[in-house]
Amino acid sequence: KDMQQNRVLLCFVVAALLGCCVAVELFPYNPVANSAAVVHSGNARFTVLTDFIIRMEYSNSRHFEDRATLAFLNRNTHVPQFQVSHQNGGVVITTSHLQLQYTGGAFSASSLSVKPRTSFGLQPWHYGQLDTGNLFGTIKSLDDTNVISLNCSLISNVIVNGESLHCEYGLISRDGWRIVNDTSNWGLTPANAASSPQWWDSVNVDNEDLYFFGHGHNYTRALYEFTLLSNPISMVPRYASGIWWSRWYNLNNWDVQNIVGEYEKHDLPLDVFVLDMDWHTKQGWGGYSFDQRLFPNPANTLGWLHHEKGIYTSTNLHDDDGVRSTENTYRAMANYMGYPSNSQNTIPFEICTRNSSYMIGLEDITQGANYAAGVDVAWIDYQQGGTQGDCTGLVQNPTIMLSHVRGTNHVRRRENVRDVVLARWGGLGNHRYQVGFSGDVGTLNWADLAFQPYFSMTASNVGFGFWSHDLVGPWNDHELHTRWLQWGAVSAVFRTHDRGMASGSCANNDPSQCAIVEIWKLPQRYFAAARAAIHLREKWIPVLYNGVRHAFDTGVSAIRPMYYNYPEYDAAYQAGPTASGLNQYFFCSDDIIISPVTVPASTTNMMASKTVWIPDGQWFELTTGRVRTGGKNVMLTKNIDLTEIPIYIRAGAVIPEVHWDQRNITGIAMRQYDPLVFSVYITGKTVGSGSVYEDDGMTLDYVRHNAYARTTLHWERNTNSYMTITVSSTGTMYNSFPRSRSLRIKLYNALPASSVTVNGVPASWTYETQDLCLTVHTASNINTFQTVRIVVNFIANVEDNVISGLKGLFHHAHLAKSALDPTPGANSVAGGNISVIASAPKEMDVLARTSPSAFMNLLNNIFFLYPYALREVEAIPGEVAKPELLENMDSVPESKRKVVLEKLEAQNDLGMNA
Repeated sequence: KDMQQNRVLLCFVVAALLGCCVAVELFPYNPVANSAAVVHSGNARFTVLTDFIIRMEYSNSRHFEDRATLAFLNRNTHVPQFQVSHQNGGVVITTSHLQLQYTGGAFSASSLSVKPRTSFGLQPWHYGQLDTGNLFGTIKSLDDTNVISLNCSLISNVIVNGESLHCEYGLISRDGWRIVNDTSNWGLTPANAASSPQWWDSVNVDNEDLYFFGHGHNYTRALYEFTLLSNPISMVPRYASGIWWSRWYNLNNWDVQNIVGEYEKHDLPLDVFVLDMDWHTKQGWGGYSFDQRLFPNPANTLGWLHHEKGIYTSTNLHDDDGVRSTENTYRAMANYMGYPSNSQNTIPFEICTRNSSYMIGLEDITQGANYAAGVDVAWIDYQQGGTQGDCTGLVQNPTIMLSHVRGTNHVRRRENVRDVVLARWGGLGNHRYQVGFSGDVGTLNWADLAFQPYFSMTASNVGFGFWSHDLVGPWNDHELHTRWLQWGAVSAVFRTHDRGMASGSCANNDPSQCAIVEIWKLPQRYFAAARAAIHLREKWIPVLYNGVRHAFDTGVSAIRPMYYNYPEYDAAYQAGPTASGLNQYFFCSDDIIISPVTVPASTTNMMASKTVWIPDGQWFELTTGRVRTGGKNVMLTKNIDLTEIPIYIRAGAVIPEVHWDQRNITGIAMRQYDPLVFSVYITGKTVGSGSVYEDDGMTLDYVRHNAYARTTLHWERNTNSYMTITVSSTGTMYNSFPRSRSLRIKLYNALPASSVTVNGVPASWTYETQDLCLTVHTASNINTFQTVRIVVNFIANVEDNVISGLKGLFHHAHLAKSALDPTPGANSVAGGNISVIASAPKEMDVLARTSPSAFMNLLNNIFFLYPYALREVEAIPGEVAKPELLENMDSVPESKRKVVLEKLEAQNDLGMNA
C-alpha cells in the first residue's frame, strides 16, 4: 500500500517539476501531457498516458484540448515505454500491453482500433464498438427511482427534479476495455492561484476526445490509474466512518441534547449529528441563517456537541434560492458582490459562471458564519434542476460543481483540515468529493433494500463507493427496518434518516403508522439485533478507516464487487439489482466478505434463506465459527436468524477493532485506538498477519508530511497448543499517536490458556466460551515504538476440525431455547438438552480458569448432546413454528458428525443424557 501511495505522490511531484498548475485540489496537477507521450498524425493526436491508457483526440482545426476537465485533471504522467511507426498516413503505437492502429482520416470503425499484446482479458476494439460487457457505474441518486437499471443507454432520458441522472458507465468491463468520452465536457479555467477553485471555461475544442482504458480483467489497476489522471479519492475525517443521525424535524437545542441522551441511555454510539432543513429560517426552502427560535445561540449547541460529546455536525443546504435579504450575513455578502448599500434584492444563485465571486462569498461569508459556529459538513441537498445557476445541464451541472467548491474549501483557504461533503453524484470526477448522498429512498420495501448493496458496489467502478443511504423503517415491518440497519452497519456510511415520514401529517393522522427513525423505539427483539449491528459498526471503525486509506492509495473503494478479486469466475458476477442476485462484496479489505440479508424471513421457521458464494480458500463464518472451504462454484444456502449478518473472514486474517467504555459512548470514531484490539481468526491456518492504519483523523498531514503509522500483528502457531504473536508499529508518528497504550488480542476458535506472557512477563487473559474466544490483555503502558512479543500456551491442542462451528451450536441452542420456551424438560425431569447446551458456555467460562480438565470434558460432551436436543425439537407436537436453528447439524464439526449420527440411531430415549 505504501508503494502504491508513493507512486501517486511521485506522479504529482513529477507533474510539479514539469510546470504543474497550482490548483485547489488535494494534489497539484498538470493537464498538459509530457511532450514525450504525445504522437500526432494528421488531425489526430494520441497521448500514451500509461501502458494501458491512451487518449485519442480528433480536431478538424488541429487545435487540441489541453485544459483540465473535472473528469481528467492530470495528463502529465510518467511516460511509459512505447514504439511509434508512421505508416501510409496513419500510425501504429505499441505499448507493453496494447497496440493502437490509426489509418488516417476521421475516426471510424475502419480507421481506429486497438488490440491486446498480452492475454489478460482484453478483447480487440474498434471505434464505435458497443461495450456489451460493461460492469456499470453509478447515477446521481435514488430519488424517485426505486429499483432502476444502471445501464446508461436505457436511462439516458430519465429526468428527476429537472436534472439528468448523470449516469456513468464503469471504468471496467468484462470485454477488458472501456471508452470514456470526454468530448462534451467543459474545459476548466487555468489554475493560476491556490486561492480560487477552477470554473468551467468553455466547451471542449476537440471534435472527439476519447480515453481508451485497456486493462483487461485487471480491474483494480484500471481504478488506480484513473486516479493518476483524475486525482485520488481523498480521505475524509475519521468521524465520517462512524454513526450518523439525521431527521427532517423542527428540532431545537433541547431536542438535540435529548436525542444524544437517548443514544447514551440505550448504549448506542453516535459520531455525527445532522440537522435537516428546519435548522434555518423559514422564508423559503433554502436558507443559511439559524432559526433563533430553535437555536438562540447555535455556537452553544454545536459547541456542546463538539466539546462535551465529541460529536460532529452537518446542516442541510438547498442552494437554489440564493441569499435573501433576511439572511444574517446579507449585508456583508451584498457588499462583497458589489450591490448598492441600500439593496434588498436576493443575491441569485450562481455556480456555473466563469466569475467565482458568488460561491466564494457564499462559502466564506454566508456559510462561513455557520462554519465558525461549529458546522463541520455541508449536506448539499441540491435537487432544483440541472440548468440552475447559469448551468447548461448534463455534464455542466450544479451538483458536481457545488461538491467541487465545498469539497475543496479548506484546501483553498490553506487550512490544515480535511474537506467532506454529503452530496449526490454529479459525474465522472466526483470521486474526489466524498461522501455520497443517495437521496430519499423511493419506497420502504424489501426490493429497495435489496437494490442498495448492488447500487453501492457498482459505484465503486467509478471510484464512488462511499454512498450514504437513508436508513429508516416502515411502522409495520420491524424486520425490514432491522435488516436495513444491519445493511447500513456494513455499508460505507451509516446514517439513519427520516424525511418527514415519522412526523407532520403522518403523526397528526395516525402516529402508529409513521416510519421509525429512533432505533430505541423498536420492539426489544428487533432493537437488540439492530444495536448489535451498530456496535459491530463502531467496533470496526479501524476496518472502515483502513478502507478509507486503501481507497486513497489505490482507487478501490470500501464496497468492492467480488469480481475485483475473482475476474475469471462467473460466480463473481452474479450480483444484481434484486434479492435473487448474489449481492455480496468485499468490505474494506480482501479479508472480509459480507452478504447482507435483504429478504424477509419465512413465516414457518422465522428465518431468512440466504445463498452465499464461498470463494477459494477457507473462510471463518462469523456467526457460527464454522470454517467453510470455498471454490469456484461453492454455493452455500442456509437459514439466517434475525440476529445474524452473513459475514465471512478469511481464515488466518487479523482484523483491527476498537473497544470503548459504555460510559463514554459518543464520539468514539475520532478517538485514538486505545486500547487497540486485534481479532485473530486462527482456525485453518498456522500463520497470519494484518495491520491497522492510523493518523490524526482530521488534518491533511497524512499527505503533506506522511504523518501516519501502521501497526502490524503477525502470528504463528508453532504447535496446536502453542503460538507466538508479535506487534510492531512503523511510520512517521503524528502528534496524537499514542506513545503507549494497551493491547487486546482476541483469538477466535481457541481454547483457554494455560499461560500467557507479554515480553516475557506473565499477562492476564479472559475466555468467553460462547464465542470460543481467548483474549490476551496487556498492561496499559505498552510502548508503541517497541516490538511486543506475546506467547500463548493453550490447555490442550486446538483441533480446528473439532472446534469449528461450536460457537454456532451454542448460539443457535440459545436462540432455540428462547424461541421455544417452555422448552422440552421445562416441566419434567426428563430431556432439556437444548437448555443444557445453551447453559454450558457460562459454566465453561468458570471452568476455563478453575478446572481445565473439566472444561475439556464438558466441551467434548456437548457434541453428544446435540442429537437429543434435535430429537426434542422434532418431537414437539402440533403446528408450532420450530426454528430450524439446529437443522442439518450445520454447527457440528465434520469430525464429530459420524459418531453423533451413530449415537442418534442407537438411542431412542430422548430423556437420556449422553
